[in-house]
Amino acid sequence: MCSSAKFLPWILILGLAVCLTTPSFSQQKTETVKFEISVLGMKIGDLDAKKYQVGDTVHYTAESKVRFWFFGSVDVEVFTHSKYVNGYLVKSLSRSNTNRGDFASTVYWDGKKYVVNAKSYKFENTEPVTERVKWSSTRTFFEELKGGETFISEVFGLTTKIDNPEPNVHSTTIEGNTNEYLYQSGKLQKVTLEHSVKNFQYKRLP
Repeated sequence: MCSSAKFLPWILILGLAVCLTTPSFSQQKTETVKFEISVLGMKIGDLDAKKYQVGDTVHYTAESKVRFWFFGSVDVEVFTHSKYVNGYLVKSLSRSNTNRGDFASTVYWDGKKYVVNAKSYKFENTEPVTERVKWSSTRTFFEELKGGETFISEVFGLTTKIDNPEPNVHSTTIEGNTNEYLYQSGKLQKVTLEHSVKNFQYKRLP
């Protein structure tokens, strides 16, 4: 009569073979870039952006903290996480925690359209977007924008066409405000964000 112990080595070998042939979904090396945020040349905060891949999904995150004065102290923390598959956005979440209220926006592809549920300060949007989109703010920190393609704001859930007014300079316009992106050798160096009250600038740190 055969003992089950005789089959144990073969079970272990089979299990090892399965582990070796199963695709790995471990996280790959994370790329990180840092930016200084300023207004009128004065530093008001920092931004950290990260890119990493898990399985077939590329993740982009951006986390910023700023403090400035506008008829009182304004403290803002923003975290945005966007996921891409095959170069297209499939899901994003943007959270804003401020001393004047907390807000969150989500965008996700349901197979036919992007479902939008965007809430920001004095702004709400639930209009779906039917066009597949390759660009959002978090991706701009790691890859140079392409003129004529579509860009979506993770905060507002609104789209716009990317302009390319001159080499290595790109711009997007959302809600009447234009953001300008300056690249050098494919790396983002500076972003100027137009705002009705104050213009903000992100500058890449070494």
